[in-house]
Amino acid sequence: MKKSLVLCLITIVSLISLVSCSADGGKVTARDVLKQNDGADVLKYNGFMYSNVTDLEWFEKDKSKFHKEKEIGKIKKATNSKLFFTNFSATRLPKGTTLYDTNDGDTGIILVETENGKILYYIQLLEG
Repeated sequence: MKKSLVLCLITIVSLISLVSCSADGGKVTARDVLKQNDGADVLKYNGFMYSNVTDLEWFEKDKSKFHKEKEIGKIKKATNSKLFFTNFSATRLPKGTTLYDTNDGDTGIILVETENGKILYYIQLLEG
């Protein structure tokens, strides 16, 4: 009896661990990003996290490949909260900033045009 109870408890704990690991569907979360870098410049769109790559050296040569397409929404909330980081939330972009799709063929790159006309590029973060 005692042995089966212990086995049952181990099974339940294992299942809870598996479910909690896959609860985000394998997507990078705000908690993941902000735990590693609480000053990260990120936004969330369509359930995915995007990180600003505008000034990164490896992205410099690729910038000219991406062009502003249709508007996909506006930032609704500026926050650093790891728990309540919802779609159209951002850590550094102010509320009302417009997000644009690009010509990359999917939503891997989001383009942002700031109030002063500066173009920023955000790349989708994937787990792996």
